[in-house]
This record gives sequence, C-alpha cells and structure tokens, in this order.
Amino acid sequence: MKVLFLSFAICCSLFAWGQDRFVLKEKKKAKFPFLFVHNLVIIPVQVNGYAMNFLLDTGVKETMIFGETLKSIDSAVFVNKFQGLGKDEGLDGYLSVNNRVIIGNAFEDLDQPIYILKNAHIDISTRIGVEINGIMGSRFFSDHVVEMDFLKHRITLYQKGEYPKGLDKMERISLDILNSRPYIAVAFNQDSTTVEGRVLIDMGNSDALMLIPSKLNNFAIKPPFIDDYIGQGFNGEIYGKRNRIKSLELGPFTMNFPLVAYPELSSTQHATFVNERIGSVGNELLRRFKLIFDYPNNAVYLRKNRNFDKFYYLNMSGLEIIHDGIKYEKEEVPVYLKKDGGTEIRMDNRIQYRFVLKNMYKIATVRADSPAAIAGLKIEDKVLKINGRSASSYSLEAIHTLFKSEEGKEIRFKIERNGQELEYTFYLKDPLPFNSK
Repeated sequence: MKVLFLSFAICCSLFAWGQDRFVLKEKKKAKFPFLFVHNLVIIPVQVNGYAMNFLLDTGVKETMIFGETLKSIDSAVFVNKFQGLGKDEGLDGYLSVNNRVIIGNAFEDLDQPIYILKNAHIDISTRIGVEINGIMGSRFFSDHVVEMDFLKHRITLYQKGEYPKGLDKMERISLDILNSRPYIAVAFNQDSTTVEGRVLIDMGNSDALMLIPSKLNNFAIKPPFIDDYIGQGFNGEIYGKRNRIKSLELGPFTMNFPLVAYPELSSTQHATFVNERIGSVGNELLRRFKLIFDYPNNAVYLRKNRNFDKFYYLNMSGLEIIHDGIKYEKEEVPVYLKKDGGTEIRMDNRIQYRFVLKNMYKIATVRADSPAAIAGLKIEDKVLKINGRSASSYSLEAIHTLFKSEEGKEIRFKIERNGQELEYTFYLKDPLPFNSK
C-alpha cells in the first residue's frame, strides 16, 4: 500500500455540541509511543474502556471508528455522508455522542462525538499488518502543542502554555488552519518550472507528495512515470500516476527528487478541496523531520533528522502484498537441559514441536510492466516463501522494506495458484530514475 487518503467532506450539516475537549492529565507534558508502519502513525486509544489502535490523521476532522467495533459505542444518532478520494460512492457515518476517549493514559476527553463508519471498502488492517479500529483526526491537535519524534516513535503532548525546549532552534512555518485541517505553502520544481501553492499536511498519506493535476494550471506530468495503485480513500481504491520531481521546497528546506502521486480524475470527482490547494504532503516527507504542531498559534516547527537526505525509494517489485488470514504452523524447538548452576546444554539433535499462529499473505495488485509482472506473478497468488524463507516468518512491514531495499536485488517467490506450487525470480528495478533533461 502506497498511501491512504482519508481526507473527506461531510455532505450534511454538522451538529454543534457543547462537548469537553481533550484534557492533559499531566502537569506539564506527557509522552507515549506510537507504531510507525507503512509510513502511518498508529496510536493506542481507549474508547469507553475498550483498547484499540487508531490511525492518527491530520487530514481528517472528526474521530471515526470502523463498523466491526460497534460494541464499544453506546448509541448512534444522526447519519452523515462522508466523501473523499476514490471512484465509488461515499460512506455513511452514524454519529455517536457521550464517548469517553483516553489516549496514552494521559490525554482524556469525557464527551467525544464519534462517527461509526460502514466500512464496506476501507481495508487498512490487511494492507499494513496491524489491526486498525478507527481514525483520530484534528481534535487530537486542536488545543495543545504536539511533538512528533519520528526517530524515537514518540509523541509528547504539552499542557496549554507549555512549550518544548529548543523550540527557538527549530524553523517556524505558518499554518493556515482551515476547517480544522493544517495547510502550508510549498513550491516544487519539475524541471525549469517552479510551481507554488498550498498543500494539506496529511498524516493519513504515506507518500511524500500528492499533487492534484486538475488544480495545476498548464501542468503536465513529466516522464518517466508509471500508472499505479495509489491507495484507498472513503470512496474506494485510488489509481493514478507516479513520477519524481526535481525538488520540493518547504520553508527553508529543499528535498531532492521526491516521489509524487497524481490521482486520476475519476478518483477525485467526489472530493472537495479548499481554494488554492494543489495537493498534500505526507509521512514519507514528514518523517524526515522532528515536527511540532502548534495549532493554537497557527504554526508548525521543523528540524531535520537523520532521515532528511535519504533517497525516496519506491516499491521496486511492483507487488502489493496483503494479509490473507492466519494459520497454525508447526515450529521446531530444540530440547535443552540444565546442569548444576543453571547452565543450559542442548541434547544432541533432540527437538520438540509447538504450534503457533502465523500470518498468511497473498498478492493484491501487480503493477503492469513491473519486474514481478514480467516474471509472471499474478493477483490472488498465495505467497508461501520469499527468498527461501517461509512467508509467515516475515512481517508485512519487512516485506515492503525488502521491496524498497536496493535496485538489482534478487527476489525469489514460491507461491500457490489454483492448488499448484510455483516458483518465480525477479530483480528489483526502479522504474522512475529522475530525468534531468
């Protein structure tokens, strides 16, 4: 999965509630870890006493929960239609009120409205390998200073009036907070042409940059480019093109040869965009900074981290691998005995067995003309082995890291198709070398 575009427009009137906001229970600040998987930030959330995983997303206004966790919501009132990127119709969201939400045992809202989504085509969990129960939007950021440390995978929340040390050494960039979402000015260079505009800071987007072709006057996507699956939105799957641009300028920072996704027109027809918005920046770019959001003062603070100059790698295999359930698998365990003093010794070649639950994987998409497609791999192939190892021994994140590892790397797949086991070999190849001419 390349990106999740979960920004949306509500096509009905929103109701104004006199609810409490998030309150920080600590005196000055509180810290808690987050998971960073597929360039998405996953945070621990308790809703009415149930422990869950939520996607943290600056591109979404409301708090949302997916239909399979309805048991955690006491009651639902009112129905709104949610629209966003994708080709299909939007989703119905049922508004529930009077929900107690606690994040990281430190951040609490005793009366949070939550929209319950009928998520027929939102499938985040199988694509990133972590169970996702909902989405936490701008409410998380609106009243406090929030520090995102992408190296330590840690969030620090500051009490109102408190600020992190060293803030004066970071670059302050102005934010426009429009409909509770953060926008920032950027400029990008494709060749000799510089284009300026406003972009959404979208933590639900795992790409570096997404540009909306219909919002760019007299703009053509420069080759080389590929037609690609981009991700999922409220309106289903998103397809479009990808290429590299020469550079992106964000305040005083210049990022060279970032990858760009361009959703096709049919994937943007249901979405609404604020005036002068030309696209979004996502976590592939944001993870290269220490980042501090200060919504109350319309600012974001940035400082380079060690990821800043790393190359923007594409999935060079052309494969999108997703979870395909779990199975029990027999695992060998060597037999050890303890001598006096607790020293362990192995008993020759004796082994015992245990049965453990292992993930199963299958191929969800195959990019046309990619190394995997040329080798002969197909959608719905069940993945048995990768480079000689059982596929179940990999996490989904490890598989995607392998696909971005190095051009020319040999990848061997053993798959099952229609009850038959087949083997394929291909070599990673970057389809988007930057063309400087």
